[in-house]
Amino acid sequence: MSVSINVKDVVKKYGDITIIPDLSTTIKNGEFFTLLGPSGCGKTTLLRMIAGFNSIEGGTIAFDDKVINDTPAQNRNIGMVFQSYAIFPHLTVRQNVEYGLKIRKVPKAEMKQRVDEILKIVKIEEYQDRLPERLSGGQQQRVALARA
Repeated sequence: MSVSINVKDVVKKYGDITIIPDLSTTIKNGEFFTLLGPSGCGKTTLLRMIAGFNSIEGGTIAFDDKVINDTPAQNRNIGMVFQSYAIFPHLTVRQNVEYGLKIRKVPKAEMKQRVDEILKIVKIEEYQDRLPERLSGGQQQRVALARA
């Protein structure tokens, strides 16, 4: 499912320091969108705000026309791949990818079909029974993408 993301007059502060002063932008439904800027300018902070991991001190963020400022992260139906990948070291590739689907109580047959499909798309189906410590960095990154 794809939605537009509307960021309007968004402000993010940490104490007296303003990280994002007053940002407005719209990411259209299905659009490929890139954030570029120097280290510390607020790119990851904005993504974390959209995902619901950071608070919003001002403005609104909306998916389509629904403001989601107060919607908990687990109810936003959005994935985020962290720079460190944040895959679970004690779970296999398949278990890592299944994790979010289990939380959402997706039926087992549908979960298997969806996981099989995404493992094939990111070309890691042959590693599905491996733990992350037995994967290369690129393979770990693909696990994180598949899980998202």
